Amino acid sequence: MSTRNKDGKPALSIVVATTKPWPEMRGCLESLETQAAATGAEILVMDGDGQGLPEQQHTPAKIRWIRKPGASVFQLRATGMSEARADIVAVTEDHCRVAPDWCQRVLDAHQRHPEAAAIGGVVENGATGSTLDWAQFLVANGPFMRPIKNGVTDCIALQANVSYKRHALPGAFSNAGIMEMLYNQELHQRGELLLADDSLLVYHVQSLGFKGSCAINFHNGRSIAGYRLQIMRLPERWLRLLGCFILPPVMLFRSYIMLAGKKRPIGFALSVTPYLITLLVCHAAGEFVGYITGAGESPKHLR
Repeated sequence: MSTRNKDGKPALSIVVATTKPWPEMRGCLESLETQAAATGAEILVMDGDGQGLPEQQHTPAKIRWIRKPGASVFQLRATGMSEARADIVAVTEDHCRVAPDWCQRVLDAHQRHPEAAAIGGVVENGATGSTLDWAQFLVANGPFMRPIKNGVTDCIALQANVSYKRHALPGAFSNAGIMEMLYNQELHQRGELLLADDSLLVYHVQSLGFKGSCAINFHNGRSIAGYRLQIMRLPERWLRLLGCFILPPVMLFRSYIMLAGKKRPIGFALSVTPYLITLLVCHAAGEFVGYITGAGESPKHLR
């Protein structure tokens, strides 16, 4: 079992951003603290609310509580990555629950694959109470639920279950922070190796209701567009803008292909279709607005 390095650095840094007050992240922290202590990991709680943790903390893990009230989750994670002291920097979300051996498996995976810049694991749905919750999960994390193909790939899990070598992280982050979806694409385009490993398991537990699910998909789409605008030329901007009109059917078709690859029954796919269409339209509307006006305040509405 890994312990603190000889130079005093933690074996692993785990960045968790939250924009909600305690006890929003209690479940995530409880799933992490014992194994983090056992593996010599540090947990960086990046707090955009200011009350993300209780003032009196009783935990076996080393927790660094960094408060930046009003910051978006993208800014919070970027700050956390900058502050992290370990050579391996893992990321998960405040509404996730990691498997009991997650920390050790992250360390083992990077030790087995020193060539990998980033390693993504499996994300399973921990909110299965309604068809809407399933649709919400599938939009963002469906491609990363089991089964996934292990090995080198061009697409790995995002901020729910990803870890980076220190050298693969930016030397400096933009003021907007880091969006893992786009950053992983950038790493792949630079020729860095992305690797998928199905032994790394995280449960995504988020139930937002109809209004909340629609809103978060709109804000996610607008945030993505806003981040793309930082490096996008005008012709691509117009193409992306026009593409928003066909984005929902394209994404729906990709969802069906994904579900077929996951061996999900046709009945399940059909049952989530009405909600999938609704959420994908909200996402496309967000992108459309984002390509016209930028991200606006949408990043601050994401969790």
